[in-house]
Amino acid sequence: MVDLLGYGEKDSTPQSLFTLALIAGLTLFFFFQWEMNDLLIESFPSFHSSTLPLVLVFIWRLLCLVMGASALVYMYRMETGTMIVIDHESREERLTHPVKSEKFVTFSSWTLLSNFAYFLFASIATYLILGEHDVPQWVETLQVALFSTAIGAAFLTSTIVRLVILPGEVQQRRNHDHQFLFHNQIMHNFAAIFLAVEILLAQPQLQPEFALFGLLLGVVYAAFAYPFVAFWKGYYVYGFIDPRLKYAPLLQSGLAGAISVFYLGLWISSELVSYNFVLGFLVLFLWVYRIVQFKSALPRESEL
Repeated sequence: MVDLLGYGEKDSTPQSLFTLALIAGLTLFFFFQWEMNDLLIESFPSFHSSTLPLVLVFIWRLLCLVMGASALVYMYRMETGTMIVIDHESREERLTHPVKSEKFVTFSSWTLLSNFAYFLFASIATYLILGEHDVPQWVETLQVALFSTAIGAAFLTSTIVRLVILPGEVQQRRNHDHQFLFHNQIMHNFAAIFLAVEILLAQPQLQPEFALFGLLLGVVYAAFAYPFVAFWKGYYVYGFIDPRLKYAPLLQSGLAGAISVFYLGLWISSELVSYNFVLGFLVLFLWVYRIVQFKSALPRESEL
């Protein structure tokens, strides 16, 4: 079996940087080629055309916004926490205890931030429409772009946590109650749930081209590892982010591609909801049900 996380004889950083630059360049090229700004503006009205009264949609979005903001504040203020990271110098795993802003370096936290940002702009736009005010064009484009980014990231995060990380913790019989604290519940479970409900409530008119936003998020996150290591903490949050790995270009492009693939799956689901609401609801419900978990599978000591 190929060791994807192994180091080769040569440092792969130049190839990693080239790969990220190539993906970013192609993404920007297709942004203009597909006239992305026009597509975003065309999609915007569909986010506010729910069969439910718009005031109820506004209350829902405001509730999601408050939940996201609460999770961010809770995460920032919580003094405890542990992370297994890869030290840049030794290339070995080490335990660290992130505090305050250092907690916002995981991909899960970026998922939470993108979810919060979407509901922030969605709430602003909905409020303006309710008040019969003009919505600035930049708010329109940001709402749609953030939704397309957040939903792919949220479903990818939930899937990895539910099907990879938690089973690994159970297999090692390691206590992982911290995975079910309030902010982790929002990041790993409710972000995907909130955005799936958005599809059902608003039935937004999405476009497959919006998958480019997932590519862009993946590239930006992978590129973030460089200044973080060089100027801040000197470690990689995930092993596959290390640009020196033999297969680092493949791993980093794989992250960006995975977000886009998940978005495309959700775009198909949204089309199904528009075609047949009951069938689309069942598909989304089963998908979400398969990737969320609200409590540990390990028995508590008191239950042993």
